[in-house]
Amino acid sequence: MQNTIDRLLNTAVHKLQHQAVRDLAWCCFSAPIMHKLPDSEATILPFTNQHLWPWLYALDQQPEPLLTHIAQVKSTRLGIYYETLWRFYFSHQSEWELLQHNLQVERNGATLGAFDFLCRRGNKYWHIETAVKFYLCDTRNEQDAHHWHHWIGPSSQDRLDLKLAHLCHHQLPLHQTAEAKTQLQKLYPQADDWNTGLCLQGYLFSPASMDYRPAFSHEDQGRGHWWYLQDFLDYLLEEHERGWVIVEHQRWLSPIHTKNCDELMCNKDLAQQLPRQIGEIKRPLLLAAMEEINVEGNYWREDWRGFIVPDTWPVN
Repeated sequence: MQNTIDRLLNTAVHKLQHQAVRDLAWCCFSAPIMHKLPDSEATILPFTNQHLWPWLYALDQQPEPLLTHIAQVKSTRLGIYYETLWRFYFSHQSEWELLQHNLQVERNGATLGAFDFLCRRGNKYWHIETAVKFYLCDTRNEQDAHHWHHWIGPSSQDRLDLKLAHLCHHQLPLHQTAEAKTQLQKLYPQADDWNTGLCLQGYLFSPASMDYRPAFSHEDQGRGHWWYLQDFLDYLLEEHERGWVIVEHQRWLSPIHTKNCDELMCNKDLAQQLPRQIGEIKRPLLLAAMEEINVEGNYWREDWRGFIVPDTWPVN
């Protein structure tokens, strides 16, 4: 069973030794969730730039600037970590000049919204919104799976249709509000126009044995599967022996890579661990099935990933 993580990207990312640098590379090269937004004129990011690899390999040799940058942010939320990686990128790429990060816009003393990033690229000015999301398809009907509202977050508190509506009608047009125009004119009077960019990345998970995509999603988008707990325990009984990793939230971005075989669980250990953990946390767990690589030093890397969800999921 394989998911559709780009194999070339996967191989290149695993040449990087540091988790944070691998995550940054994933941000730079993984396909966006959507290839376009019908209700928005926003440019879909990231731009493909293979010239970034030498910079990433050099950063992997001396990762201290990136690690220091990350350490300054106290939040453990994955979305904040993702945004922090992009802030490092915009601050260290010569083609980009980071003008503002998280600049708030107010209306009558209340916060109307905040710009994730204001940047300049050449002679163009950009308002860029970033987000990382993980959505599971809650239907086994292929036609229904095209509809955005059938793609929901692991906690059942997020939906693709709601996120895209908020982006299209609130976040991305923020620079077009009267309050934002006044603020931007004062800060950057030389900017006659602002381009809008959206960097929405993550993974999409279909029900086991299915391969669905929502409408307008990118064909190279990272994908996986999900199982109900009992179904997956039955699957483990038939699956050949392999190594497994329960993926901590902070490691959900780039494909998992480890040289520590003690981190891996066998089928039997995983079958014992899953009911206990899912019973305690009452929410889905992300797993990575691992394969051993015997090139340039032994290590294990992610072969495919999937969510294991409680048998009562989703919780409305």
